[in-house]
Amino acid sequence: MGGKSSISEIIKFAGTYISVCIGSGFATGQEIMQFFSAHGIVSILSNLICMGLLAYCGSSLLEIGKTQKLRSSNDIFTYLCGNYIGGFFKLFMPIFFFCSFMVMISGAGASINQYYGIDKQIGSIIIGLLALVSVLMGMNKVIDILGNIGPIIAIMSVGVGVVTIARNYESLCAVNQILTTIDVTKPVDHWLTTSIIYTGLNLIIATPFLVGVGSTAKKKSSCIWGGIIGGVLFMAAAIALNLGIMSDIENIYITEIPTLYMADKIGPIVGAMFSLMLIAGIYTTAVPLLWTVCTSYFKEKSSKFTGIAIFCTVLGIIGGRLPFATLVKLIYPLSGMFGVIILISIFVNKIKNNVFGINIKYKGL
Repeated sequence: MGGKSSISEIIKFAGTYISVCIGSGFATGQEIMQFFSAHGIVSILSNLICMGLLAYCGSSLLEIGKTQKLRSSNDIFTYLCGNYIGGFFKLFMPIFFFCSFMVMISGAGASINQYYGIDKQIGSIIIGLLALVSVLMGMNKVIDILGNIGPIIAIMSVGVGVVTIARNYESLCAVNQILTTIDVTKPVDHWLTTSIIYTGLNLIIATPFLVGVGSTAKKKSSCIWGGIIGGVLFMAAAIALNLGIMSDIENIYITEIPTLYMADKIGPIVGAMFSLMLIAGIYTTAVPLLWTVCTSYFKEKSSKFTGIAIFCTVLGIIGGRLPFATLVKLIYPLSGMFGVIILISIFVNKIKNNVFGINIKYKGL
């Protein structure tokens, strides 16, 4: 019975980790195309480096959540970065997460409007209310929901990527030559640097939420294996998408939503299913963002927690009226920078514990 329970917990944690990382950028394929496909075949090496980093960091954060009795998930910043840098993160990150939540609300409204012709405001309200209801249900229910959605999105991404590769195998072999004739946006110029920045982008949103997930764990081993499996499967889906995009890069690079283009090429039913997946991808990031903002100030399921959740949702829907592209331009550059600091802090923390034997314990203030 204990074994089954542990396996179930590992699967839930892995699925939740995948869900948090997916977001709108991954689901649309733009993130994968710009960070990886634009670099050509060597980007597979970038993917593998990301896989190792995300597996290691994910298991570390879940384990910290289980072993350290943090007052709130936001305290992970002072635990990892110390009182000065960590103190800045504790004050600033809830604001940053709220702004990122607004990005998701705006993106959802824009996406629903584009795919289904529904007014943008209605789309934003739908995602905002779904996120609010999920957060008010509590962490355990959120884990149940996200733990199921993430793997489905990952499996669909792999399927679309594999079919696209099979149809365009010869173009994949010539991708490096093709890239010299087209202009694909690169947020980062070097393939190695891009792997570190992309890891940071995912970690900055996932860090406090994974700590909260880890605090619910029955077994420490579930945290370790949940993080490893989640990181590996997420990047396995990214590799499949990356190869699929590269195999038809000369047609895909001019599209706003590469994954939807790839899915439509397979068939209209697949395209329709993928459009729903895109909305689900936005939802799976909006929920952890809202939860993290609320738990930074008040204990889950308290009346104050409910109040701030409602307030943030309403404010997020109002703020989500800003153009999606404008919000992304303001928020995303900061994400990578903050994420790299967290990435370095996790490694330094582990080195102190495992190499020098300095056992860092959280001390609540």
